[in-house]
Amino acid sequence: MSNNITYLFDLDGTLSTVSDEDFARRYFQLISVFSSGKVDFGKLMISLKSSLETLFDRRDGIKSNYDLFMESFVHFMGDYSVKWYEDFFNEFYENEYEELGKIVSPRENVVHVLNMLYSSGSRIIIATNPIFPHMAISKRLQWVGVDEEIVSYVTTMENSHYAKPSKEYYLEILENNSLDAKYCVMIGNDYKMDGVCTSAGIEYVDVSSIQSIWRIT
Repeated sequence: MSNNITYLFDLDGTLSTVSDEDFARRYFQLISVFSSGKVDFGKLMISLKSSLETLFDRRDGIKSNYDLFMESFVHFMGDYSVKWYEDFFNEFYENEYEELGKIVSPRENVVHVLNMLYSSGSRIIIATNPIFPHMAISKRLQWVGVDEEIVSYVTTMENSHYAKPSKEYYLEILENNSLDAKYCVMIGNDYKMDGVCTSAGIEYVDVSSIQSIWRIT
């Protein structure tokens, strides 16, 4: 493969060893501690779950994942304004969220291949499911040792209007980066979530075969 190929990397389970399930479990534990004395925990959990589910519904591509999530979350929670809840989440991501770094370990061989591909002139995109804001995803990249400066684009709540496993999620990446699908490769660990990229014309490579990419580059 030549250096005009753009490589899309998933994050959890691909660049890191932690699974989506383990990450989510610890996330909810931490936000429960943080929310104590601030909001009703039971109401918070129901509102988080319901608001996240809206991101996976059929979408019209008008509202960003961030705007749709916050609109839905404030609707379910009530009590306070959008600004109050934005400050609530920002404070969480700046503090308790840091504890998640203790369970996030890099998949060293995959991070190495990513760096080698970049060094060879390839473009790198982080194609993680955009159900977290940029602040949270940026910290996760730091934890696995990926320098965000070498990354051309990261899918986040703020810049995405769809979520995995929709075809539209991948089409939006192509459109936002002026990419031709036939010159792109998606590297992931979950065929249901990541392999759907093939419906958008992007080649899929399972992370277990990552070394083959570098050998033939």
